[in-house]
Amino acid sequence: MPANRFNRPSFRHAAKSFPWLALAGALLIGTPGFSAEPPATSLAGAQTLDRIVAVVNTDVITQRQLFEQLKRVGSQINVASLSPQDRKQLDERVLDRMITEEVEMQRAKQLGITADDTRLDDALSGIASRNGMSLPQLQQAVLSHGENWADYRDSVRKQIIIEDLKRREVFERVNISDREVDEYLKQYTGTNTDTTEYHLAQILISVPENATPQQVETAKKRAEGVLSALKSGQSFEKVSAERSDAPDATKGGDLGWRDLSRIPSLFTDTVKTLKPEEVSGLIRSPNGFHILKLLGERTGTASSTNLTEYDVEHVLIQVSSQQNAQQAAAQAQALRQEIISGKATFADVARQYSADKGSATQGGQLGWIKPADMVPEFADMVENTPVGQISPVFRTQFGFHFLKVLNTRKVKVSIESLRAQARQAIGQRRADEDLVNYIRRLRAEAYINNRLTGSVNDAQ
Repeated sequence: MPANRFNRPSFRHAAKSFPWLALAGALLIGTPGFSAEPPATSLAGAQTLDRIVAVVNTDVITQRQLFEQLKRVGSQINVASLSPQDRKQLDERVLDRMITEEVEMQRAKQLGITADDTRLDDALSGIASRNGMSLPQLQQAVLSHGENWADYRDSVRKQIIIEDLKRREVFERVNISDREVDEYLKQYTGTNTDTTEYHLAQILISVPENATPQQVETAKKRAEGVLSALKSGQSFEKVSAERSDAPDATKGGDLGWRDLSRIPSLFTDTVKTLKPEEVSGLIRSPNGFHILKLLGERTGTASSTNLTEYDVEHVLIQVSSQQNAQQAAAQAQALRQEIISGKATFADVARQYSADKGSATQGGQLGWIKPADMVPEFADMVENTPVGQISPVFRTQFGFHFLKVLNTRKVKVSIESLRAQARQAIGQRRADEDLVNYIRRLRAEAYINNRLTGSVNDAQ
């Protein structure tokens, strides 16, 4: 798995070169761990009886096709443990995604977008290579987990076609002005301009993964109680230490000084409206409910041409059907301790256990990286880990990591290069927004009869 698995999409994926190969590679990552059992009572008869579960224009999606897709989902979550209501919702969500895919494929057919066998074979070879396999080994891995090789090839072919569709219909139509690039560079890299930094603290009331509506509501009431305590005059530091679920709770939730490029986009609009010592309202994120306090604000001058790069090695432990989040975190902690105690080397642990196959074969080494190219959690840990030390275990959207910074260096980056990166970042962000509207429009123009939910969308 290449290092850019942890990159911010904004800096590595240009709007005109969407990484369909990486997306297709995710198909393999989701393959292991197929459930041997039928996915649910509602589909228990799929092996002996087929029926239509959705009509999309003149084509249909059958119960057997939905069953096969749910088998793949079974590699990511423990389907057997779901309640009947949760399972029904899962069936509906998966079918909804299949409907979207069918609408996209029909539009691609109208435009004459195809993927021939040569291109498909190249894509499959790329998937195999990124996962440390030969093509025959990839085929064997797919077969050993209960999937038909022809079906797998078809699924990759579909992803190629759909990404071509998105590139043609959405990404290539994004136009970015020089003024937008200038503003982006001022905001996120401080190029030849003053950069505003914010000293922030937070309180987090967490929400469990796959939380039920009742659990979300309970967490929200807790968060509202915390906000009331702050408004009544209680100290932010005291309330943080007593009630926050954030790792830095005992330190008053202090996040340190950050410019806007290192503040989650979910928070930026709120941060810019706060005055020093002011507390925000509730901010909802996938992790729970956040309350921010602006401790201070300052302006400094940053040089755009001198950036710090870090030589980093890391280990990634992923959550899977065989290992939940708590178990994955515990494994990461245990492996980190093995290295610290001298019982194992970082390289040996990475090669044997890291789920980032691209760096694992190199003993966990990512090489020289820029924090701006990484997802925020990874970037923060890189910047805050002293050279030669092993970081604490931390979590990103990819799983649980720990890392070691081997060295740092200052590098000169040309303005032209920075502008190209900024243009890619703006293009990807806008394309992501436009893509949502594009898919919504495709679905609105189609006849869709979802027989699981009983809903009908008649474009006529």
